[in-house]
Order: sequence, then C-alpha cells, then structure tokens
Amino acid sequence: MDRFLPGCLILWLLMCCFVFFCILIIHLFWDGKAGRIALAAAETLGALVLVQLLMDQLQRRNGTLLGQPGLVLLLDLSFTLAAAAELISCARAGKRTLTQVSVKECMDTLPVGICFYWDGGLQKLTNLQMDSIARCLTGSGILDAESFREAALSGKEASVVCLENGAVYSFVHHEDAIDGEPIHELLAFDVTEEYRLTEELQEKQEKARKLNARLRALAPAMQAIARDKEVLQIKIHIHDSFGRMLLMTRHCLSAPGNTDDSGLLSMWRENISLLKNGGQEKRRQPLFASLNRADSLGIRVGLSGELPGDEELLSVVDQAITVHVTNVLRHAEGTAAWIASERTDGGYRLRFTNNGLPPAADVAETGGLADLRRRTEEIGGSMSIRSAPAFELTLLLPEQAGEED
Repeated sequence: MDRFLPGCLILWLLMCCFVFFCILIIHLFWDGKAGRIALAAAETLGALVLVQLLMDQLQRRNGTLLGQPGLVLLLDLSFTLAAAAELISCARAGKRTLTQVSVKECMDTLPVGICFYWDGGLQKLTNLQMDSIARCLTGSGILDAESFREAALSGKEASVVCLENGAVYSFVHHEDAIDGEPIHELLAFDVTEEYRLTEELQEKQEKARKLNARLRALAPAMQAIARDKEVLQIKIHIHDSFGRMLLMTRHCLSAPGNTDDSGLLSMWRENISLLKNGGQEKRRQPLFASLNRADSLGIRVGLSGELPGDEELLSVVDQAITVHVTNVLRHAEGTAAWIASERTDGGYRLRFTNNGLPPAADVAETGGLADLRRRTEEIGGSMSIRSAPAFELTLLLPEQAGEED
C-alpha cells in the first residue's frame, strides 16, 4: 500500500483527536457535566489509540488496518461525525448556558453605561457603552474608575452631564458589597431626549411668564380705558341732557305760553341732581362694567359703604360683583344682590348677600368662585363662604394690593 494514503488518513484522525481534546477542555472548565467529560475523554483516547496503532503499522509496513484502507476511512468518518456532533452540542449549550463571557457580551449590547469597580478604582466590569462615554468625556478609556466617577459626578451621588457630541447622560452611583468587600456601581443613562424636552418646557414657561407679566402690566391700562369710556358716556349723557334743557329753556323764554313748565322744571331738577351726585358716580367708576351687566341681567345691585381706593383691589371687587350676580341669577333665581363694605383696621371687609333661594347644600368653590379666591389671595386678601341659612360671601382685603391682610 502506498504511504501517502495512510498518512492522509492518520492526519485526518489527528485532527479529529484535536477537536475531541478541545471539547474535553470546554466540558472540564465550562459546564462541568461528568457524562459529557467522560464521553469526550473516551473519544479523545480512542482517537489517540487508533492513531498510534496506524503509525506503528505504517512503520512496519504491514498490519491489518493498513491492508484495509476502506475500514480506516470508515473509522475516520465516524470520528469526524462524532466531533461534528460534539461541536454542534457545545454550540447549542453555549446559547443556553449563562457564562461570564455571555454576561459581558450581553452588557456590551445595553444602551446603559455600566461600570463595577472596587475601592481604589480597580475595575471589575465595564461595558462598551461606559467606555465610549468615558472617551467622550475625558478623551481616554477608564483607567481609574474612582477618578472617572469624580470627573462625572463631581463628588455627588447623581448628576447630569452634557457631552460634546450633544448627548446627555445621567450618572448614578451606588455602593454594595460582595463577600463583605465593598464594590461600587456606576451607571450612565441616556436622557438626551428628556433633557431636550425639559429645555423646551423651560423656554415655554419663560415665554408664558413674560406674556403673563405683560398682561398684568396691561391690565391697569385696560381698566383705565374701560373707566374712561364709562366717564365719556356719562359726559355725553350730561352734555346731551344739558343741551336739551337749555334749548327748552330758551324756547320757554321766547314763547312762554307754548312750553310745558312742569317738564322744564323736572329736567332742571334731574340735571341739578346729576351734578350733585357727580362725586359719588366718580367713586363708583371702576364698578360701572359689573353694575351695568347686572342691570342688563335684571339684577338690582345695592352697594353701600366705603370701597377700596387701590385700582387692583377695585378690580377684585368688580370681579366679585360679577361672580356674585351670575350666581344669584343662575342658582338662587334672585332679583337683588347687596354688597356692604366697611373699613377695618387692616383694610376692608365686603359682605355679598342676595335674595332668592338659599343653597340646597354647601357651595363648592368651582369656576368663578375658585378664580375669585385665587385673585383675592394673590393681592394679600382672604375669602370665606357661608351656605346656611343663606348664602354669604365675605372678602377681607388689605389697604393696598400685595399687603398681608
């Protein structure tokens, strides 16, 4: 028999023997299963024995196996199939078995940066994400985990760090122990989107604050415009009334017999009364809007006592009258509302009452009442409500807006 073919068969068998030996090592140091270890050892030993037998017969140039190359080829194929089956079994077991390598590979795929280290900064486990973050933050990988933590957290247990590439990470540090030895856990969470949304929200809040400040600044001007409009309407009314009165007076003087003297005297009395009440009407100018609305709704409003002189306080009183009149019309089915104001040591006390039906239950502060309480407390006042035996709303206002009652 030619020496080439037996040499090839022996080399083939040696490769199978090497595979069996590697599988044996895997079983010894990986899964530790006795059955698999014994099988791999038997396969390795069988292959080695067959190789040694073939080499001895090859040196003597005779032997049973060398004389039957087909049998040797069949044995090589058998060992090859066994080695392939062992490799496939190891691969499948590797996918189902949790090892240190599989844990490291799993942690490397996480989007969260993870670093475990002992006291002094010696790393136990650092995934690729944390290493990438460290390179962006410090320009190099993590050599001393303790120093990296100080750079990221600045001595705190948690902080947010913005990287040069625009990414934002939230770092959190925890301390635990393994077998009584302290170990540190440093995590980095990607909060780029949350940080961007927070910045947008802060910008919108700032714009809303500025807009609110502008509206508050414009509110007194709008109130002044409304009052000026009311005053202008009064002046026009007075002007027209005096004009008609003067025309009638002139006509009476030129043709005394053709004029109704009683009507002329009544007009003079009305205009004189209007002039006398000018100071009182001026004092009530800020409330003209709410009083006019009440009159248009068919609610008669009785107002007595001294009102605050501060414009912002008067705007609250005006709002209170509007809310009270609306509730009288909607809930009490009343026709009259009364506001009694009195001066106190610290400011003003206003009592709002009405006729009509009393509340069937305790009044809930919703809608207009809730907004009125907010406005009252903003200027330093307070508000209280009584539901029985009849509805009563009480406002305590300071001397000036912003002062504590």
